[in-house]
Amino acid sequence: MKLLLIEDEQDLLDLILRYLKREGYVCESATDFREGYKKINNYEYDVVIVDLNLPGGDGLQLVKMLRSDQSKAGIIITSARDTVDDRISGLELGADDYLTKPFNLPELNARIKAVLRRKTNQFSDELNYGDLVIHLDERKVIATGTELKLTKKEYDILLFLARNKNRIVTKDSIAEYLWGDYMDDAVSFDFIYAHIKNLRKKLANHECGNFLKTVYGIGYKFQTH
Repeated sequence: MKLLLIEDEQDLLDLILRYLKREGYVCESATDFREGYKKINNYEYDVVIVDLNLPGGDGLQLVKMLRSDQSKAGIIITSARDTVDDRISGLELGADDYLTKPFNLPELNARIKAVLRRKTNQFSDELNYGDLVIHLDERKVIATGTELKLTKKEYDILLFLARNKNRIVTKDSIAEYLWGDYMDDAVSFDFIYAHIKNLRKKLANHECGNFLKTVYGIGYKFQTH
Protein backbone atom coordinates (compact mmCIF):
# COMPACT_ATOMS: atom_id res chain seq x y z
CA MET A 1 0.00 0.00 0.00
CA LYS A 2 1.37 3.38 -0.99
CA LEU A 3 0.38 6.42 1.07
CA LEU A 4 0.95 10.15 0.74
CA LEU A 5 0.97 12.14 3.98
CA ILE A 6 0.59 15.92 3.58
CA GLU A 7 1.38 17.53 6.94
CA ASP A 8 3.30 20.70 7.82
CA GLU A 9 4.05 19.90 11.47
CA GLN A 10 7.44 18.19 11.06
CA ASP A 11 7.50 16.38 14.42
CA LEU A 12 4.01 14.98 13.85
CA LEU A 13 4.89 14.07 10.27
CA ASP A 14 7.99 12.13 11.37
CA LEU A 15 6.03 10.33 14.09
CA ILE A 16 3.25 9.25 11.73
CA LEU A 17 5.70 8.18 9.01
CA ARG A 18 7.70 5.97 11.39
CA TYR A 19 4.53 4.31 12.66
CA LEU A 20 2.95 3.69 9.26
CA LYS A 21 6.17 2.32 7.76
CA ARG A 22 6.36 -0.18 10.62
CA GLU A 23 2.79 -1.20 9.77
CA GLY A 24 3.93 -2.16 6.28
CA TYR A 25 3.00 0.87 4.19
CA VAL A 26 5.20 2.56 1.60
CA CYS A 27 5.00 6.24 2.51
CA GLU A 28 5.76 9.53 0.83
CA SER A 29 5.25 12.95 2.35
CA ALA A 30 4.78 16.64 1.59
CA THR A 31 4.98 19.57 3.99
CA ASP A 32 3.13 22.29 2.10
CA PHE A 33 0.38 22.84 -0.47
CA ARG A 34 2.69 23.19 -3.46
CA GLU A 35 4.64 19.98 -2.76
CA GLY A 36 1.41 18.07 -2.10
CA TYR A 37 -0.09 19.40 -5.34
CA LYS A 38 2.97 18.32 -7.31
CA LYS A 39 3.03 14.77 -5.91
CA ILE A 40 -0.70 14.27 -6.40
CA ASN A 41 -0.32 15.29 -10.05
CA ASN A 42 2.73 13.15 -10.74
CA TYR A 43 2.12 9.93 -8.78
CA GLU A 44 -0.64 7.51 -7.81
CA TYR A 45 -1.43 6.59 -4.20
CA ASP A 46 -3.77 4.18 -2.48
CA VAL A 47 -4.54 6.68 0.29
CA VAL A 48 -3.81 10.40 0.67
CA ILE A 49 -3.83 11.78 4.22
CA VAL A 50 -4.09 15.56 4.09
CA ASP A 51 -4.07 18.29 6.72
CA LEU A 52 -6.31 21.28 6.01
CA ASN A 53 -4.05 24.06 7.29
CA LEU A 54 -1.06 24.01 4.95
CA PRO A 55 1.51 26.63 4.06
CA GLY A 56 0.59 28.02 0.65
CA GLY A 57 -2.97 26.80 0.46
CA ASP A 58 -5.96 24.95 1.90
CA GLY A 59 -5.96 21.15 2.01
CA LEU A 60 -9.60 21.17 0.89
CA GLN A 61 -8.41 22.33 -2.52
CA LEU A 62 -6.23 19.23 -2.77
CA VAL A 63 -9.22 17.06 -1.90
CA LYS A 64 -11.28 18.81 -4.57
CA MET A 65 -8.50 18.38 -7.12
CA LEU A 66 -8.15 14.66 -6.43
CA ARG A 67 -11.84 14.07 -6.94
CA SER A 68 -12.11 16.28 -10.02
CA ASP A 69 -9.27 14.25 -11.57
CA GLN A 70 -11.25 11.08 -10.74
CA SER A 71 -8.43 9.73 -8.60
CA LYS A 72 -9.14 6.33 -7.08
CA ALA A 73 -7.12 7.19 -3.97
CA GLY A 74 -8.81 7.06 -0.60
CA ILE A 75 -8.72 10.44 1.15
CA ILE A 76 -8.48 11.03 4.89
CA ILE A 77 -8.52 14.60 6.21
CA THR A 78 -6.67 15.33 9.44
CA SER A 79 -7.29 18.70 11.04
CA ALA A 80 -7.56 20.66 14.25
CA ARG A 81 -10.75 22.14 12.80
CA ASP A 82 -13.51 20.20 14.51
CA THR A 83 -16.71 22.04 13.64
CA VAL A 84 -19.56 20.22 11.96
CA ASP A 85 -19.31 22.60 8.98
CA ASP A 86 -15.64 21.73 8.45
CA ARG A 87 -16.34 18.01 8.52
CA ILE A 88 -19.30 18.35 6.17
CA SER A 89 -17.28 20.47 3.73
CA GLY A 90 -14.49 17.89 3.59
CA LEU A 91 -16.81 14.92 3.14
CA GLU A 92 -18.95 16.68 0.53
CA LEU A 93 -15.85 17.45 -1.52
CA GLY A 94 -15.09 13.73 -1.63
CA ALA A 95 -13.00 12.82 1.42
CA ASP A 96 -13.62 9.30 2.72
CA ASP A 97 -12.96 10.15 6.36
CA TYR A 98 -12.22 13.09 8.66
CA LEU A 99 -9.99 12.67 11.71
CA THR A 100 -9.76 15.49 14.24
CA LYS A 101 -6.43 16.33 15.87
CA PRO A 102 -5.09 15.22 18.24
CA PHE A 103 -5.56 11.55 17.36
CA ASN A 104 -3.72 8.35 18.25
CA LEU A 105 -1.80 6.43 15.61
CA PRO A 106 -3.63 3.08 15.94
CA GLU A 107 -6.88 4.95 15.23
CA LEU A 108 -5.36 6.49 12.10
CA ASN A 109 -4.24 3.03 10.99
CA ALA A 110 -7.74 1.66 11.58
CA ARG A 111 -9.21 4.48 9.49
CA ILE A 112 -6.73 3.78 6.68
CA LYS A 113 -7.63 0.08 6.70
CA ALA A 114 -11.34 0.90 6.68
CA VAL A 115 -10.92 3.17 3.65
CA LEU A 116 -8.86 0.52 1.83
CA ARG A 117 -11.34 -2.18 2.74
CA ARG A 118 -14.23 -0.19 1.30
CA LYS A 119 -12.31 0.63 -1.87
CA THR A 120 -10.22 -2.45 -2.63
CA ASN A 121 -11.00 -5.19 -0.12
CA GLN A 122 -7.26 -5.40 0.60
CA PHE A 123 -7.60 -5.88 4.35
CA SER A 124 -9.49 -9.13 4.73
CA ASP A 125 -8.13 -11.76 7.11
CA GLU A 126 -5.97 -13.23 4.35
CA LEU A 127 -4.05 -12.32 1.23
CA ASN A 128 -4.65 -14.89 -1.49
CA TYR A 129 -2.35 -15.21 -4.49
CA GLY A 130 -3.35 -18.59 -5.87
CA ASP A 131 -0.74 -21.08 -4.64
CA LEU A 132 0.29 -18.69 -1.87
CA VAL A 133 -2.04 -17.64 0.96
CA ILE A 134 -1.00 -15.37 3.86
CA HIS A 135 -3.21 -15.64 6.95
CA LEU A 136 -2.80 -12.30 8.71
CA ASP A 137 -4.37 -13.05 12.09
CA GLU A 138 -2.38 -16.26 12.56
CA ARG A 139 0.81 -14.96 10.87
CA LYS A 140 0.77 -18.16 8.85
CA VAL A 141 1.73 -18.74 5.21
CA ILE A 142 0.36 -21.60 3.11
CA ALA A 143 2.18 -22.57 -0.10
CA THR A 144 0.50 -25.13 -2.39
CA GLY A 145 -1.50 -26.40 0.58
CA THR A 146 1.39 -26.73 3.04
CA GLU A 147 2.38 -24.33 5.81
CA LEU A 148 5.74 -22.67 5.33
CA LYS A 149 8.06 -22.58 8.33
CA LEU A 150 9.20 -18.97 8.29
CA THR A 151 11.20 -16.92 10.74
CA LYS A 152 9.66 -13.69 12.01
CA LYS A 153 11.82 -11.57 9.70
CA GLU A 154 11.05 -13.78 6.69
CA TYR A 155 7.33 -13.47 7.36
CA ASP A 156 7.59 -9.70 7.86
CA ILE A 157 9.46 -9.22 4.57
CA LEU A 158 7.03 -11.43 2.65
CA LEU A 159 4.02 -9.57 4.07
CA PHE A 160 5.58 -6.15 3.38
CA LEU A 161 6.28 -7.06 -0.24
CA ALA A 162 2.90 -8.76 -0.73
CA ARG A 163 0.97 -5.77 0.59
CA ASN A 164 2.82 -3.68 -1.99
CA LYS A 165 2.38 -6.20 -4.79
CA ASN A 166 3.60 -5.27 -8.25
CA ARG A 167 5.41 -2.24 -6.86
CA ILE A 168 9.16 -1.84 -6.51
CA VAL A 169 10.12 -1.72 -2.83
CA THR A 170 13.59 -0.35 -2.12
CA LYS A 171 16.10 -2.04 0.16
CA ASP A 172 16.05 1.07 2.33
CA SER A 173 12.27 0.75 2.78
CA ILE A 174 12.60 -2.90 3.77
CA ALA A 175 15.39 -2.12 6.25
CA GLU A 176 13.41 0.73 7.81
CA TYR A 177 10.32 -1.50 8.02
CA LEU A 178 12.25 -4.28 9.76
CA TRP A 179 14.37 -2.22 12.13
CA GLY A 180 12.66 1.20 12.38
CA ASP A 181 14.63 3.56 14.61
CA TYR A 182 17.23 0.80 15.05
CA MET A 183 17.97 0.63 11.33
CA ASP A 184 21.71 1.01 12.01
CA ASP A 185 21.58 -2.44 13.62
CA ALA A 186 21.15 -3.88 10.15
CA VAL A 187 24.80 -2.94 9.43
CA SER A 188 24.37 -3.70 5.72
CA PHE A 189 21.79 -5.07 3.30
CA ASP A 190 23.33 -8.54 3.59
CA PHE A 191 20.63 -9.43 6.12
CA ILE A 192 17.93 -8.63 3.58
CA TYR A 193 19.68 -10.59 0.84
CA ALA A 194 19.88 -13.61 3.14
CA HIS A 195 16.19 -13.42 4.12
CA ILE A 196 15.07 -13.06 0.49
CA LYS A 197 17.28 -16.00 -0.53
CA ASN A 198 15.76 -18.17 2.22
CA LEU A 199 12.23 -17.13 1.27
CA ARG A 200 12.81 -18.01 -2.38
CA LYS A 201 14.24 -21.38 -1.42
CA LYS A 202 11.30 -22.23 0.83
CA LEU A 203 8.79 -21.18 -1.84
CA ALA A 204 10.65 -23.17 -4.50
CA ASN A 205 10.72 -26.26 -2.26
CA HIS A 206 6.93 -26.12 -2.20
CA GLU A 207 6.73 -25.55 -5.97
CA CYS A 208 5.10 -22.20 -5.34
CA GLY A 209 5.06 -19.42 -7.93
CA ASN A 210 8.12 -17.25 -8.41
CA PHE A 211 6.66 -14.16 -6.75
CA LEU A 212 9.86 -12.49 -5.53
CA LYS A 213 11.62 -10.51 -8.25
CA THR A 214 14.89 -8.64 -7.88
CA VAL A 215 15.03 -5.13 -9.30
CA TYR A 216 18.79 -4.77 -9.59
CA GLY A 217 20.32 -1.80 -7.85
CA ILE A 218 16.99 -0.82 -6.26
CA GLY A 219 15.19 -3.54 -4.34
CA TYR A 220 12.49 -6.16 -4.84
CA LYS A 221 8.99 -6.66 -6.18
CA PHE A 222 6.25 -9.13 -5.24
CA GLN A 223 4.99 -9.80 -8.76
CA THR A 224 1.62 -11.38 -9.45
CA HIS A 225 1.38 -10.69 -13.19
